[in-house]
Amino acid sequence: MTTKLISVLLVDDDEDDYFLTREYFNDLENWNIDITWCPTYDEALFHIKNRKYDLYLFDYLLGERTGIDLIEEACAIECEDPIILLTGKGDTKIAVEALRLGAADYLIKSELDSEKLERSIRYALDRTSVLKALKHSERRYRRIFEESNDFLFICDAEGIIADFNTSACSLTGYLPTDLKGKRIHDMVDDGQFDTAWKSIFERPVDDLEVKLVTADGEKRYCVFSASMEIDGNTPYFQGRFHDITARKQSERERLFSEKLAVTSRLVRMLAHEVRNPLTNVNLSAEQLEMELVDEDQKFYTQIIKRNCKRINDLITQLLQPSNSTDVILLNQPIHKVLDEAVATAYDRVQLKRIEIIRSYSDEDFCIPLDSVSLQVAFLNLITNAIEAMDEEKGILKISTRSQNETFQVIFTDNGSGISLENMDKIFEPYFTGKNSGMGIGLATTLNIIHAHHGRIDVESEIGSGTTFTISFTESKQANLLI
Repeated sequence: MTTKLISVLLVDDDEDDYFLTREYFNDLENWNIDITWCPTYDEALFHIKNRKYDLYLFDYLLGERTGIDLIEEACAIECEDPIILLTGKGDTKIAVEALRLGAADYLIKSELDSEKLERSIRYALDRTSVLKALKHSERRYRRIFEESNDFLFICDAEGIIADFNTSACSLTGYLPTDLKGKRIHDMVDDGQFDTAWKSIFERPVDDLEVKLVTADGEKRYCVFSASMEIDGNTPYFQGRFHDITARKQSERERLFSEKLAVTSRLVRMLAHEVRNPLTNVNLSAEQLEMELVDEDQKFYTQIIKRNCKRINDLITQLLQPSNSTDVILLNQPIHKVLDEAVATAYDRVQLKRIEIIRSYSDEDFCIPLDSVSLQVAFLNLITNAIEAMDEEKGILKISTRSQNETFQVIFTDNGSGISLENMDKIFEPYFTGKNSGMGIGLATTLNIIHAHHGRIDVESEIGSGTTFTISFTESKQANLLI
């Protein structure tokens, strides 16, 4: 029962049947119904496309076509309003087919009366109202699902992915066909993940830090959350991977910058305190040398002067990482800078008989850079790789690629690798794992990459080698083009 006007389209090629059905509608009490007769299939299709009616009644026989055909076409154009099929006789197959295609109900003309018509209308309108609400809710949450920047997924209890959003492909680098059916465990590099996964059967997992391995073998730091749901008697998991790689990198770089600032102040103070007496020693040696007549005695003053110069040069090198002079970034091809860095390291490569494999992107990218300082950064990484590899067995791969709005330069060696305890220290000034060395190479490299508005990531495994990935964000590059 309703006071709302309900517009009904009755599709029937028999006018007598229309008049009879209209009488049943007129007998309905407390219903405000406006019924329109449509005698042809094509005219009915026109009305359905315009979506002006709240309820449709289709006769099964419509000339050369049938009401089943009309239901199928109505559903194809996403008609969400209820459809009731009218049949001349009780044919179960026709009724089942109509309901399967999307009809809300069916009525047999020979058994039709006002009571059955009212019950069918009420059922059809209520059922459609519920279905519309469900579809609206599904569209709303599907939109949230698809537009999320996180990797959202639904999988079975074994971790086999059944559904996922578009961000899943963006984060992992897999094609949709490759990602569907893939096991979550195969993409996570974390020894504790299996234990955490089993615990989801008892309670949800929230904000577990893991490393997600992409299709290219890159490891992304992510926060993993998941919970178990039940569909009937079948459990399934829904969860997400939130990428925190950039945040982790920013935190690490901020920590390095703070350490660098503190260390730089200390070094500048010590340098000042050492250079003052050193200058006095050097001036005294020069004065003494001018007063000496015996050349044998001048030999000792020359030793003093040479060592004063050496100490001064060492102080200059110690101050290198703290020198934050601005670089001028000009739009230049980065592959040329890489080639120049490799050429500079040629003697070292030949001496240890190391093989260098260059695999550049087909496009020679031009980015804002300072060729001199960036070449120094690349050369430091090449030199470290050469020193970490065995003679005649070393292979250094240098590659470039464009990925997720960033341009990357990747250095991969098969050297001795870096231990876990040293991974957090390698960019600290004056830290070194070598028997000889001052520990300023990677600190200088980090400063140079920061000056180019880039970031540097490192992955390493003892005995297998190390990979340094330098990333330049395209959006930042665009603002610096000259």
